[in-house]
Amino acid sequence: MQYRTHITVSLAVGLPMLAAVDQVTFINTAALVCGSVLPDIDHPRSFIGKRSQVVSKVANKTLGHRGATHSLVVAAGVYLLALFIAKAYLASAAMHLPFWLLIGYLLHLVEDSFSKNSIHWFWPFSKFKRSTRKRLFYYRTGHVSEYLILGFALCLLLIELNLLWSGHLTSLFDHGFAASLKLLIAKLQLLLLPR
Repeated sequence: MQYRTHITVSLAVGLPMLAAVDQVTFINTAALVCGSVLPDIDHPRSFIGKRSQVVSKVANKTLGHRGATHSLVVAAGVYLLALFIAKAYLASAAMHLPFWLLIGYLLHLVEDSFSKNSIHWFWPFSKFKRSTRKRLFYYRTGHVSEYLILGFALCLLLIELNLLWSGHLTSLFDHGFAASLKLLIAKLQLLLLPR
């Protein structure tokens, strides 16, 4: 997926999550967006790769594209590093930043799982990638299938922004689902964000 699609899809999925726990702030939204493009640091021509060329070239040469940076191991490492930085250097207003960075990162991995080339979720423990022949749905980067996903996600995001502006974003779901989502996110934050 191209960065536009990653950001749009991640925002369309993440914005209701942010709203469910009343954490829609610039910092949390920026963390979600950064997390949604961060795994592509291993590709020198990616949005983030062009902005950090040295890191991108080293990551690409040593790990390859959609290698280590597209795995749960590196996602956990990025989360722990963000948690350390947040605890040591950031104000309390940014205490949820590592969590939303991780959510954006994981959303990127889920999105790339549906690409034709898929990802190595359990690198370095397993080199297994799902075959496209066994999947009902997959997309190809830069092709019509990706642009259809982008268009759908953009429409959904515009609806969500309108609902957010009017204060009714959680009404997108029934009260049972929104309450369950809020409880799940709150429990995950308690687990992942030590006080």
